[in-house]
Amino acid sequence: MSGCETSQLRNVRLRNVSAAKRPAAKCPGAPNEAARQLAEKMAEEYRTENDEFGVLKVGELNDILDFLATGNSMDVPEKREKMSQLVKKCSEDELEWIFLSILKSVESALCSPTNRILDWISPTAHAIWNQTHDLKAVLTGKVVDESLESSGDVDDEHLFKIWTPMLLQKQKRGDWYANIEKHGGSKFFLQTKFDGENVLLHKKGNEYRWFTRNNNDFSKEYGDSSMAIGKLSSRIHSFFSKDCESAIFNCELMLWDKKSKKLCRHNDHSATSDAQVLSFRHVKPDDNQQLTVILFDLLYLNGKPFFGAPLHQRLEMLKIAPLKKERQDTIVVAKHQEGSTKEDIQKFFEEAMAANEEGIVVKRWDSLYLKGQRSASNGWFKLKPSASKDCDLDLALVAVHPRAARNGKTLYRFAAFDEASQKYKICLSCSYGLGDQIREAIRFEYGLLLEDPPEELVSYYGKAPKKIEKGDGGYIDFERWQVIKITSNGVRNGKLVDPVMREWRVDKPVDQINTFEDFSDYATKVQECKLGGNDGEDSDGEEEDVKPDPLKVAKVTRKAIHQSEPVKLKRAKLESSLSGIEVAVLQGTSEAVRRKCEEILKHFDANVVKGITPSTQLCIATAPKPTHPKTAYAISQNKCHVIKFAWLERCNSENVVTPWTDSEAFHEIQGGWRIQGDE
Repeated sequence: MSGCETSQLRNVRLRNVSAAKRPAAKCPGAPNEAARQLAEKMAEEYRTENDEFGVLKVGELNDILDFLATGNSMDVPEKREKMSQLVKKCSEDELEWIFLSILKSVESALCSPTNRILDWISPTAHAIWNQTHDLKAVLTGKVVDESLESSGDVDDEHLFKIWTPMLLQKQKRGDWYANIEKHGGSKFFLQTKFDGENVLLHKKGNEYRWFTRNNNDFSKEYGDSSMAIGKLSSRIHSFFSKDCESAIFNCELMLWDKKSKKLCRHNDHSATSDAQVLSFRHVKPDDNQQLTVILFDLLYLNGKPFFGAPLHQRLEMLKIAPLKKERQDTIVVAKHQEGSTKEDIQKFFEEAMAANEEGIVVKRWDSLYLKGQRSASNGWFKLKPSASKDCDLDLALVAVHPRAARNGKTLYRFAAFDEASQKYKICLSCSYGLGDQIREAIRFEYGLLLEDPPEELVSYYGKAPKKIEKGDGGYIDFERWQVIKITSNGVRNGKLVDPVMREWRVDKPVDQINTFEDFSDYATKVQECKLGGNDGEDSDGEEEDVKPDPLKVAKVTRKAIHQSEPVKLKRAKLESSLSGIEVAVLQGTSEAVRRKCEEILKHFDANVVKGITPSTQLCIATAPKPTHPKTAYAISQNKCHVIKFAWLERCNSENVVTPWTDSEAFHEIQGGWRIQGDE
């Protein structure tokens, strides 16, 4: 075996070698053929006819594998002797399973994912493995170091120490149930996702600490002891049982409205009785709202950490141990509901949306608490309205402001169709979503930006939009508006929550976008949304339309709403200075840009080639910089002009071939081909 092969032996642990005597499951395409061939090869190399079959104990196997894993070479007599011992005492089936473990192909051989295999051992095996990656802990069911507990040093590891909480995994849109089905287990808990501030509450006697998920210490603001009059710690102290000497809770801080007697969502004045938005850290006793604590996990109690205990045990302890009383406006334990099917999740989600909640949480029944981790394999998931296609909005992209959003991002402005005025009304600004390649392709579709707004566009208040000065971006010509699918997680203070550009709708004309009434009634849309079924199906069983890839389809020119002639699928060739001229198009950083370049050149009747030939008279570089390999090579050849795509884009917008400027050229050669005149 090579050094690479032996390096894979490190830390391999097998629970029961005798179980390896079972033949490998024959799955289509299962990657166990390599292990079988390796087992046969090793048996042939190390065995003789005089060898007697032996029995290898688990401890012996572990010792042999550890020995073989040390160092980088097998060309050592001691190692070859150990390998010979391993091969002689194992059957080929057993060797195959040992090598499958080394090659990490057991899942494929058994046709079963890791969590299902671990479930064969015990209901908590999957959760313990996620935290420890130790098969000994999986088999014994013990995670916490007992010597550490008895030493009294546990406080130094957890209590009053800042550490990142366990985080929820957001689910993929359109296939939200796949990870839950794979990692959520046969049973799970469903909880409301509260829209407040997630914190870790530490308590020891009369002392309190409040740590946020971003590792900020706000103990002074919320109260670092029960003697901090007017602070949250002082208000909740009497609610704890006398037996609760020390504890750590994962919880959510929420605002409780004293007049309306209900919880208020974070930064949302629509749910408050006085239409005020209060900072959590600056709530005063005479305000109409006050802080309340929602406890949803118990991680530590009276010197004993519960991180290694399954979730159902932690929740049971949370209900009976720390609190002697509860009150909604002060401190309560979050309610949870058990579920086991996709339908349970869908129903719970619909009820949460109808109640105007932020979303829901799904947690594996036996999941352990893994500090600072966010992974689907942990069994913790969150579902928000953006996971439902019922909350989609198709809007028109009407204006662009480069570098105007946070962190220098481009800000895009969108409009919906206002039926009352028969105009398009600006309703949303967004800077998140879509990859750089898609954004670049969209940029070349909308072309040059305009200072003055199109006559079809009005502001949010129905007036003519203001002129956009040069350098601040501009408006898109009405004929070149693009339709973009927007998703969001609800409405807060009249604005969409976390809007994201989800998809470039190349298949949809502008006259089919959502109306301004749809946008204004988005809150109702969210409350009525549902999670679709499997395989891209909606909740009513209809299949979702397959959308074309915007970078793999030919873009067609849309007709204006006020026009009645049919859409032109192709642009007619236009006789120009480029007619009959061989023009090479160099590959750059975007395939979409290259295709766009070829389309424009063919429109101007040029002879387009992909590389420079002896007949090439002009070269167009689609890369933005001259250092790109293709562009740099063309410049070094010095055979023809190398011009930027910006020149061709300008000619396209003006629909006439005009001479390029110095700033539009990467490289010019003396005596090269020139444009003879304007067409």
